[in-house]
Amino acid sequence: MTKKISLSLAFGLLLLFLSGCGIWGQQTSNASENESDNNSTDLVELDPDNPTTITFYTYSLAVPTMKEGMEQLINDFNDTVGKEKGVIVEPVADPNYQQYRADITAGKDVDVIQHTFGTLDASRLNLDFKAYEDVFPAEELEEHLEGISENALQLGVIDNKMYGLAFTFSTPIVFINGGLFEEAGLDPNDPPETWEEVKEYALQIKEKTGKDGFGLEPDNGWVTDSVFFSNGADIMTEDRSEAVFASEKGIEAIEIWKDIYNSGAHATGSTTEVPEQFMAGNLGMYITSTALHSGFKAAAEAGGWELYGAGLPQFGDQPSIPVNSGSALAVRPDSPEKKAATWEFIKYVTGPEGYTTITEQIGYLPLRTDLAEDPNYLQGFVEEHPLYQINLAQLEHIRPATIWPGEVATEASTIFRDAIVEAVSTEADVTKTLKNAEENINILLK
Repeated sequence: MTKKISLSLAFGLLLLFLSGCGIWGQQTSNASENESDNNSTDLVELDPDNPTTITFYTYSLAVPTMKEGMEQLINDFNDTVGKEKGVIVEPVADPNYQQYRADITAGKDVDVIQHTFGTLDASRLNLDFKAYEDVFPAEELEEHLEGISENALQLGVIDNKMYGLAFTFSTPIVFINGGLFEEAGLDPNDPPETWEEVKEYALQIKEKTGKDGFGLEPDNGWVTDSVFFSNGADIMTEDRSEAVFASEKGIEAIEIWKDIYNSGAHATGSTTEVPEQFMAGNLGMYITSTALHSGFKAAAEAGGWELYGAGLPQFGDQPSIPVNSGSALAVRPDSPEKKAATWEFIKYVTGPEGYTTITEQIGYLPLRTDLAEDPNYLQGFVEEHPLYQINLAQLEHIRPATIWPGEVATEASTIFRDAIVEAVSTEADVTKTLKNAEENINILLK
């Protein structure tokens, strides 16, 4: 009973992050003395005998299912590269993505932030986030980024500069309860490929087992982007000056989703309740992030059923367009020493060793995809956990999740999310609901 409660609490915290200290130190005082150096992209040499301390604000430390892996990642750096180069990383757990904002406002040292993509522009404008091109040497930056998925690299780019380097990351996939599939007379090795087939499979599961066949919460906060994109719709114009999701294709996508929701075979509930239903063995298919893989696998083993997976469904013969969940690393070093220390940390945690730990211990994708075929890193892990192959394949055609313009990011994203919830889960007219939301967002933008 205790294990079930702990697992529920852990996933409740984790899903909150998916739907989404210290006084000024001696290094800060050096910033004004070396302002011209800090404005350069040249890196100073660090002193291992007098190490530079930087803070790393990370929400993963506040998530029980991620905490141990993130601690290992940071400790491994401090014990190896950090000790050799002269860098100490002090982690700060940041639940609800609020602590770093409060501490920046209070004038405390906040050097590296594990930041979500959707509000990155707002932080860039208001919290002195630095573009990678403006603080790190171009040649070193180019060399380090080689081998990271090009699609992933574009996720934190705003106005042609990188304000966040993709860090913990996944794409949406369909988790499948193999036991319910077989009980319903379905083959879990032959999953649905289209939204039409999702409805057919879900209804068959409901009819044969009495349990819900499919789940995707209307308030999920990120998979919704994939629903629009996969049907050929946009959410904003390319220059982010106008919301355009209430297009014919956008309306059609949400109407198809609503039809499944109203079929009687779609799970209802919040982003906390629906995954708990899946873990309990009471839901046939559930679309979410691979970050939940380890917890789902443990639940399946405890429940005596097999966990399977499938790619994001498509509309007809149109290829599906997955978006990303997860985070980027944003930086705001305020001295030459901190800039050099930050670069050493960034290189490690987004290098082969870092991404191996992130994948094996936390559950996110290795954005250096060649690691999945390297016996020295992740080949064995990926062979043992074939669900990761689905996500790695989807990296080839992902599209960045929507980054709402900074000035209106919070309000615009709230209007959009609330409109989807209303359009899908109530009797509201889809066209009217989406058009009203689009109009209200465009008023904000103008």
